[in-house]
Amino acid sequence: MYLLAKKLYLLSSLFLLPLVFVQAQGKLSPRAEISVFTIAPGHADDPLFTQFGHSAFRVNDPINRIDWIYDYGVFDFDAPNYYLNFARGRLNYMLAKRDYNRFEAYYKYLNRSLTEQVLDLDSAQKQAVFSFLEINYLPENRFYPYDFFYDNCATRLPGVLKEVLGEKLTFDETAPDEELSFRDLIEPRLVNHRWGDLGIDLALGLPTDLVATRYQYMFLPFKIPPEFNNATIATENGGTKYLVKQTNKVFESGPPEEASFTPGPGLVFGLVLVITLIFTFLDFSNKKRSRGIDFTLFLIAGLVGLLLIFLWFFTDHNATANNLNILWAIPIHVVIAFFTFKKSPQNWLISYFFIVALLMGLLLLSWYFLPQPLHYSLLPLVTALGLRAAYYWYFHNKLKVNS
Repeated sequence: MYLLAKKLYLLSSLFLLPLVFVQAQGKLSPRAEISVFTIAPGHADDPLFTQFGHSAFRVNDPINRIDWIYDYGVFDFDAPNYYLNFARGRLNYMLAKRDYNRFEAYYKYLNRSLTEQVLDLDSAQKQAVFSFLEINYLPENRFYPYDFFYDNCATRLPGVLKEVLGEKLTFDETAPDEELSFRDLIEPRLVNHRWGDLGIDLALGLPTDLVATRYQYMFLPFKIPPEFNNATIATENGGTKYLVKQTNKVFESGPPEEASFTPGPGLVFGLVLVITLIFTFLDFSNKKRSRGIDFTLFLIAGLVGLLLIFLWFFTDHNATANNLNILWAIPIHVVIAFFTFKKSPQNWLISYFFIVALLMGLLLLSWYFLPQPLHYSLLPLVTALGLRAAYYWYFHNKLKVNS
């Protein structure tokens, strides 16, 4: 339902573009207001990308019949090489301009709460913000390289205001009550998306564990309202006033549907460990080695490692660099997996599995002390890899020699 609604909304917006593009580059009336809209995060069963909320500007001038939303969170599905550019971190987002009534109806239909913060700007400041948005909406200006943490639909809002208002605008720069990294800030929104949580933790490296400043909190749309409420503007008489003069609760979502049950990665990888333990016990009892389970485990770990290498070295995603998941998802496992079918491996291969077993053991012992927190669900998977690597070494170095 959600994706269908989104596609219909975007399609209808395209038909409106020729009308909306008849721009009011002229002067706003004294009754014009500029506000910031925050759309609440999606519900438990909504797609992963909705879980962080959304943000946009609204320009409302009833005299000039303007009521538009300026949305920096739009991308073109039909752009050339869309999926490749998305994977490589080279997908351009763009500023879209939409009719406010359609915008409001769309999010009401999705049962997403809407909060409006009306900005306390004077006439000149309103005009400057409006003109900036209009110029930014021109075809040659509307596209920008998206970055999840540093340049997205939410960060653009304080960025635009700082660009227009300059030193008159001040955001609260005091240290937050607790030090939170970017990873800490996104994880609470992923409680109901356990596989998405795992995927994000796998893909994002050490840069995600940098402590975020209060201003940087605003990469998350739902952090916009409290930070905007604390922001101030310098007045002509040397005083200050709050940036937000009024907050309107435009729509309060009703109770969401109960989340459907989906087995999480912890359960799935726990079962993988149980199966590995059973096979290893039977192998030890029967003095044999199950090659299929060794091949499967190390092939999967190697493929994950190749993905990490791709994200680290071959994309423009800054946050995917220096990823410590590479300690267990070793890319060369992809090749080594095929060697597990050999009945009489060479000594270097036996030594390789001894080193892997040792590395997995050290990784498990240091799990909670690493500078990058690894996802909890990977503990049984890493244990299974270490167990099979140790048994490989034991079987070919000890058990088979003595048999």
